[in-house]
Amino acid sequence: MAKEKTQYFEKIALASGGTIALVVSFVGAHAGRLQPPWLLRSALIVLVLAMVSAMYRNWRYPFYIMGSYGRQYMEARRDKGRRERDYVTAFPALAREEDGTPIDLAQFQTRFTTDEGIFRTKIEECEKQEKSAFNTVKVVEYLTLTLVVLGMALLVVLAWKNF
Repeated sequence: MAKEKTQYFEKIALASGGTIALVVSFVGAHAGRLQPPWLLRSALIVLVLAMVSAMYRNWRYPFYIMGSYGRQYMEARRDKGRRERDYVTAFPALAREEDGTPIDLAQFQTRFTTDEGIFRTKIEECEKQEKSAFNTVKVVEYLTLTLVVLGMALLVVLAWKNF
């Protein structure tokens, strides 16, 4: 679904740009006859803003994905460490280092506590990135759609008044 939504906003940006190009070409042939002139300028500015906001949305969205995947990855690694800690504390006689030597429980607990703090910090960073990008994308999506509708409405009003 995310891929389709990104493609949708790409199409909005392209359609806005195409509309601007068509209107500018049309106006070149009818220079000075379209009234009121502010309506045309307003429509073009709104369409440019819609195009830019759609491109900004698609630029910002991957930061949400990276934050989300990073958070999930760090949570999975933290949970794996917790399971390993549970195993080592439940069966200390069976727990071994990679080289086969018994695990020193005090050193293992110290390493686990350090790792837990690092994971907590990284998860918080990823959550912050994820939330920031999501909130930005959400607002920009509504802004883009509103600008496109407004730009098209201004062009319809311009056509209605002049033809």
